[in-house]
Amino acid sequence: GGGGLRKIAEAVGDQLGKRAEEMQLVVVCGKNKVVQKALEERAWAANLDVQVKGFVPNMDEWMIAADCLVTKAGPGTIAEATIVGLPTMLSGFLPGQEAGNVGYVVDGGFGAFEKNPEKLGNTVAEWLDDKTKLQAMSSLASEYGKIHSKATKEIAVEIDSMLD
Repeated sequence: GGGGLRKIAEAVGDQLGKRAEEMQLVVVCGKNKVVQKALEERAWAANLDVQVKGFVPNMDEWMIAADCLVTKAGPGTIAEATIVGLPTMLSGFLPGQEAGNVGYVVDGGFGAFEKNPEKLGNTVAEWLDDKTKLQAMSSLASEYGKIHSKATKEIAVEIDSMLD
């Protein structure tokens, strides 16, 4: 819900609004009530169903329902996205701790990095227009997701063994 969320959501929405088919955009604003209110009040294209949410306790379900994700390069979010095979557009990162995650996504072939909201919106719309590319990116994300899923299970087993 931070950074340039409003500009990014508007840019993606503007690009999706140019499409002939019905589209949906879900924006999760977290605790950013100012951006949430602004996006709720904005006029969107007639073909675009925009759902603006605040904090959601079921982000995993929203990810499963999505065709792609736009987010900053947080490691937890990237891991969750790969587990559900979600192509990922990164819009920013925290210097130092998240910088390496950009290469992980881009070099992994399941996403891209773009700071410019207009270019980001255009790229996301292009992904959604190209179902073959989107499916290929999803498959690559899933391959990386197997690694994260396995590690998650191993951590749970290790914690369980410590409790005995």
